[in-house]
Order: sequence, then C-alpha cells, then structure tokens
Amino acid sequence: MTLYRLYLTADERQTLEGWQKKYKAHSAKLRDIQILLNSDEQTGRRPALELAAVLGICTRTVERVRRQFCEEGLKIFEPKARKTRSDKKIDDRVEAHLTVLLCQSPPDDHPRWQLGMLANRLVELQVVEHISTTMVVRLLKKTNLSLFRAPCNG
Repeated sequence: MTLYRLYLTADERQTLEGWQKKYKAHSAKLRDIQILLNSDEQTGRRPALELAAVLGICTRTVERVRRQFCEEGLKIFEPKARKTRSDKKIDDRVEAHLTVLLCQSPPDDHPRWQLGMLANRLVELQVVEHISTTMVVRLLKKTNLSLFRAPCNG
C-alpha cells in the first residue's frame, strides 16, 4: 500500500473549512473533507486507522480519499460527468419485435410469456445485444402491452 502524504495549501485548507460548514452532517463530501483536513501533514496527520475509527468508516476509504486528493486535488469535489448512451439501443424495431413475440405462443409449454423469456428471446433473435428484464417492463408499459393479454387477441 502506498502512503499518500497531504500538504494542504492555506487556500485549500480555507476552502475545505468553508465547505465543511456547508454540507449536511452525514454527507459523503463532508466525510471526505474531514478526512483531508485531518490528513494534512502540516497540522498533525492522524493515522488512517484512528481517523477511520473516529469517522466510523473503513481505513480503505481514508486511503482512497487521500490518494484521490494527491492525484486530483480539489477536483475530487467537482460533479462527475454522468455516463449517457450515445446511441439509442432500444428503438421502435425492438418494440415491434416485442409485440410480435407476445402474439406468439411462449416456448416450452409455458402458459404465458415471462419477462426473462422475452429478454432472452430478443437476444437470441439478435434484435438487441443485451436487454434486462427491467427494460422489457419499461417497453411493455410504454407500449401499453401486458404479459397477461396478448396484443393480437384484442
């Protein structure tokens, strides 16, 4: 394990102390701020084990925050960009295939389609590379379809 040593500048310390007053008592950001303020070599660094015990967290969290700060500085508190899908994988074609599947008899003498069966069948037919049962539910709701009433039966 690498030991990360923090030397906060006066500006960094002032910024962290200001933020400390801003965040709610049980927020992760406040916890990280407290870790950093108590890890500064210039004001008496507390050992990770002691700091973890006081804050009620594990030592890995203390070391992770210290490492992130050494690598990124105060940028660790900036909001992270959310991952978004660049291409829409679930389109009208998938909805159409789902409708057609619901008009067909379910496999293996099942009385009706189940979410997992529909998801697996869409993948087998190479309509999609992967689809979760949650997404199948969303498509059923979006298209007003039901597992109990096939769209072709009225």
